[in-house]
Amino acid sequence: MEGPGGKVDAAARFDGTSAAYADVNETVLDSSKSFSVSAWVRPKGTPTRDMAVVSQDGTGEPGFTLGYDQTAGTWAFSVPVTDVDTLGEWKAVATGVSVVPDQWVLLTGVYDATKSELRLYINKDSKGTASRRSVWRSYGPLQLGRTTAKSGYRDNFDGDLAEVRVFDRVLPAAQVEEMMTVKPVRKNYWQLDSATSGSSPDTGTGQALRLAGNAAVKSAPDDPLSLDPYPLVGAGHLVLDGDGDYASTATAPVTGASSFTLTARTLLTTLDPEKAQTVLSLPGTAANRLAVRYRPAPDAETPSMWELAVAESDSATAPVKRFADDQELPDTDPAGQHLAVVYDAFANEIRLYVNGMLADIAHGTDDTLWAATGALQVGRSALGGGSEYFAGAIDEVRVYSGAADKTAIQQMSNPMALPDM
Repeated sequence: MEGPGGKVDAAARFDGTSAAYADVNETVLDSSKSFSVSAWVRPKGTPTRDMAVVSQDGTGEPGFTLGYDQTAGTWAFSVPVTDVDTLGEWKAVATGVSVVPDQWVLLTGVYDATKSELRLYINKDSKGTASRRSVWRSYGPLQLGRTTAKSGYRDNFDGDLAEVRVFDRVLPAAQVEEMMTVKPVRKNYWQLDSATSGSSPDTGTGQALRLAGNAAVKSAPDDPLSLDPYPLVGAGHLVLDGDGDYASTATAPVTGASSFTLTARTLLTTLDPEKAQTVLSLPGTAANRLAVRYRPAPDAETPSMWELAVAESDSATAPVKRFADDQELPDTDPAGQHLAVVYDAFANEIRLYVNGMLADIAHGTDDTLWAATGALQVGRSALGGGSEYFAGAIDEVRVYSGAADKTAIQQMSNPMALPDM
């Protein structure tokens, strides 16, 4: 099911029946203390009854409910006054907000125990508050798509849910706004099937990749008996000789200052080259915001690996964090290898995937957040006037603002063109 980011994002569909729900089977939040809960929501049609997006079971009442309130005719975040026998509820209602059917919206409920306040955000905007004057704790499991009552579960959700997140703290407004940027949106997709006048076009309306040096897009051979290699995917791929060849954009499609995703399929000319080679990089003035590169074996005991290098600032002397994949090692399989780097600014995490897989050591915290100023480089690092030139083939280069999830990365790692993704 397509999520808020389209085909590159995933969602779960709930049909509004009693069988459509997800039970986490454990208590996730202490509802007597500060907490936050958020979800992307797409209702099917115009709601005509109460519908729960996220809740947590109490004994006879939910510890909280985030969802649609039919009486108010809009979204609401509520906590019952007491457990077991309800005496009403404390409820923050989205003032002046109409529910738009079949359209994604980000709902975030925040309980601030220090202020005894409930707050409801619609997308990035605070749209309702309410005081919570009684405090009790629910000990039941977290529920998606339904809520509980003395009579049993009810208010099953009819529509789609994605990116459900819970926090044991108050989520500030700035972080709520940041969650809006995590949703992946495609900026560029270069299939590298053709090139005209030294540039390869974007699949959509984005900027072209400009070829430099002897870089060329090679098509499939006309003769089926030819010994020339076939493209990695589709009708062509970019061929680089490691001696000054590369491709680049005119401007940076993403800067690295907020969530992004970069992917490419690559094939080394030779196994275990002795020199480092860069597949993708985002340069600043003196350092790379990041570089996805082949790292040669440093000694006889350590194999060559794919590596993600992240400079902590735009300085030639800045420390560089390195995340290498020790599971999916570089090879020269004719199908190539799919590389993807995902930066989730909300979680302050950066990840390197190889062939759709995430190794234990290939991810970590990245809180640098400095913005690259240079154009995207394909097949080299731009530092020092150009270095670490790649020798081999590169294909299917993609750029997204926002963080693609594991499912999307695994789909992209399949050796096929996916122009709608």
